[in-house]
Amino acid sequence: MIEVKAPSPGECLSLNASSRPPTWIIMVAVLAALCDSSHAQPSFIEFNGLKVPQSVLTVVSIDLENVPFETALAEISRKGSFFLSYNRSRIPVDMKMTVRMDDVHALEALIFVMEKTGTELLVTSDGQLAVVPSRAPGKQQSQRNSTISGFVRDRSDGESLPSASVVVALDDQPLMGTMTNSEGYYAARGIPAGIRVITVSYIGYASYRDTLLLAAGQELRLDVELARESVHMGEVVVTAANPAADELRHQPSVVSMKVKSLQQMPAMGEPDLLRSLQLLPGVQSSSDYSSGLYVRGGGPDQTGILLDQIRLYNPSHAFGLFSTFNPDAIKDVTLYKGAYPAQYGGNLGAVLDVQNRDGNRREASTSGGVSLISSRLMTEGPLGNGSWMVAARRTYIDPVLRVIRGADETLDGLGFWFYDVNAKVNTQLSVNDNLMISAYGGNDHLDIVLVDSTNTFSFGNRWGNRALTGRWTHVFSPALFGRMIALYSKYHSDITLDFFGTTIALRNRVRDVTLKGDLDYFASADHTVRTGVDLTFYRFDYGWQFDQWEGNQVVEPYLLSTYVQDSWQVTPLTEARLGLRGTYYEEGGRLFVNPRLSINRVLHESWRLKLAGGSYRQYLQLVSTEGFSGGDVWVSVDETVEPGRSWQAVTGVEWEPSGTYRVSVESYYTDLANLVVIDQEAEENVEQETSEDIFKTGGEGYAAGLELFAEKRRGRLSGWLGYTLGWTRRTFPEIDGGGSFPPKYDRRHDLSLTATYRLARWSWTANLVYGTGQAFTPASARYTLRDPASDLPVDRYLAARRNTARLLPYHRLDVAMRRRLRLFDAECEFYLQIFNAYNRRNEWFIQYHPDDSDKKPAVAEMLPIIPTFGFDFRF
Repeated sequence: MIEVKAPSPGECLSLNASSRPPTWIIMVAVLAALCDSSHAQPSFIEFNGLKVPQSVLTVVSIDLENVPFETALAEISRKGSFFLSYNRSRIPVDMKMTVRMDDVHALEALIFVMEKTGTELLVTSDGQLAVVPSRAPGKQQSQRNSTISGFVRDRSDGESLPSASVVVALDDQPLMGTMTNSEGYYAARGIPAGIRVITVSYIGYASYRDTLLLAAGQELRLDVELARESVHMGEVVVTAANPAADELRHQPSVVSMKVKSLQQMPAMGEPDLLRSLQLLPGVQSSSDYSSGLYVRGGGPDQTGILLDQIRLYNPSHAFGLFSTFNPDAIKDVTLYKGAYPAQYGGNLGAVLDVQNRDGNRREASTSGGVSLISSRLMTEGPLGNGSWMVAARRTYIDPVLRVIRGADETLDGLGFWFYDVNAKVNTQLSVNDNLMISAYGGNDHLDIVLVDSTNTFSFGNRWGNRALTGRWTHVFSPALFGRMIALYSKYHSDITLDFFGTTIALRNRVRDVTLKGDLDYFASADHTVRTGVDLTFYRFDYGWQFDQWEGNQVVEPYLLSTYVQDSWQVTPLTEARLGLRGTYYEEGGRLFVNPRLSINRVLHESWRLKLAGGSYRQYLQLVSTEGFSGGDVWVSVDETVEPGRSWQAVTGVEWEPSGTYRVSVESYYTDLANLVVIDQEAEENVEQETSEDIFKTGGEGYAAGLELFAEKRRGRLSGWLGYTLGWTRRTFPEIDGGGSFPPKYDRRHDLSLTATYRLARWSWTANLVYGTGQAFTPASARYTLRDPASDLPVDRYLAARRNTARLLPYHRLDVAMRRRLRLFDAECEFYLQIFNAYNRRNEWFIQYHPDDSDKKPAVAEMLPIIPTFGFDFRF
């Protein structure tokens, strides 16, 4: 540190090595003096686009006592081996000073001695240095801090990198840091002028490090491209970022999954995002036939699933066997398991935010895969100053089913297929403007027709999503980033059943159109404020038909939301996020304000404490069959039913002794109110007009638990262990006399173990899962009634209290083997996978037979062992 004492008349200015004043540099492309042509030309280096002599970075030690300012300048320039010019009549050359500095850059020593003499440094366009009188001698340093801003992208394809860490080193002061937003933009403000080192890091990429010479008040645009550390098909060797930079990544209940890791997970035919997330602590599925996310004791409707900010109402194919996310098209995945921030809303529990790739800005490329069940293809490339991307996937189960249909004379029709398509176009309108348009479409189609000599039975089920996004982003200033977004989403579900001349049909249509605007304001080194407003217009169309009776209900509400959130660096070791979200829902004219808070505190070099909490509201309800996904029905609550409400609290501790190992423990508690469930008795009432007619209301409940996550991220052997100890209960006035009961997906213990071993071009992966059996409602007694139509006795079962029994524990082992190679100039990877390797027939549900008293209750089983093979490619 340099301590400076201003001299009184007759005294000298003394600088010693005990402290340093704030540093600053002013760079101006004006020639202040000419170098003597007889001098040898020095070597130059680039600093912020200007040439300066390389020797200014020479490390020197200065020990001068009571010497004129001119002597100090001469000594510093001599030891630094650079030429310095000045006009003796314009600077205080005779001012006396004492300078003692050890092991500093020559340029730093020069600036320190100039600061209190009313002089500053000029740098010419050809790298010459001159000392001139300061133009703003009284300006405070805090008013002259610098700003660095720009985008962080992947060097190989130009993809933006969200949540990258940007850290600026400030000599012996604490580090200044920020993170890129969802578009990869960052702004680091309040940086004192001088020689600064900036480090940009992102998991899976080599860190970028550069030394910058910042002028006072300078606004530097620095776009950074990061190179992947080690890239193979389906494999990224992940190394930790700079530990100081990585502190910014650790937020409560947030999981960021890199897409490359999906390639390693054993699956039924191809990598699947939702099934991979189900291996994390706190996340589970209800069965092998469901890809729904049950997060911390909440149902699938309590988790909002977004694709490029569009809500997907049924993100599954094949009744939940596969998700709608094409692994080749995904860029970034963030799961907020609880206490999510203020920019999200509309769900009581969690949010899954998925971003698709923008497209390769560098060159055209193609990737895809072929499995026993489906094929997929993704192609992308540059488009002017932007890029484009198209990804498609389709199953070919239908040809197999046609063979089965031909072998069975009772099957007049049997067909099933699904497809999905993703497309995106990006164009850079200017250095500060970008326009993006993305689209998604997916469909499932099932038809079954059974015939005999007298009767025909047919069943059909079709569902799918359509989505369209338009987004314009603009950098208004280095500290202000804005986005305008228009969203369109449509979900449809149709179920038809025809038997013995009777037709039953259900139809559901959900459409929403959203307009939203957001601003990211990098207010200072300690505050980043995000605010926005969005307006959504819904249309819910629910119709049904039972033979000659039919009904239809159409609701068209709108939802207005606004939010503000401040990411506040309270101290160098403490970060807080304070948020507030307000919503107005037209149905019932309800206005709600929901606060949010999270705190991340570094306790030690390898220990962190995480706290979070908030209030949440939900306006949409899902009517579905638990256990498999398909044909879900979404409805909106009206003025007769209060929207769902939850309060969440999260506490966690994380230990990361190195970039290889990480252990995290989190506890959570969620208080739920205004819950609803479908009223099965209401199906007999054809006059259903309000939400009160459809649902049993007034439900309350809670979810509480403890999660353990232990991860090894580097080395030949990597993987994680996840364990959840959880409780969840529900209470409804009209169910079980108002008593408390566990929902079907209540699971006391949930364990997952994932391990991957890599050796040269081979890799082996295994997943082992174990969970407490699901709850179900058993029969407490059987009795006989006489059917008035046939006058025959019919057995009936009396149900016990809800969900008081449990199925056997669920456990399963999946394994995969992968081999990389090059084939016809393409990078390929062949794989063999076995789902449920030891053929465990897990229980799905218990089926009673009221029409046959001799039959014992039957157990419906889940999927058996399923071996698959295929290959992925990229060129």
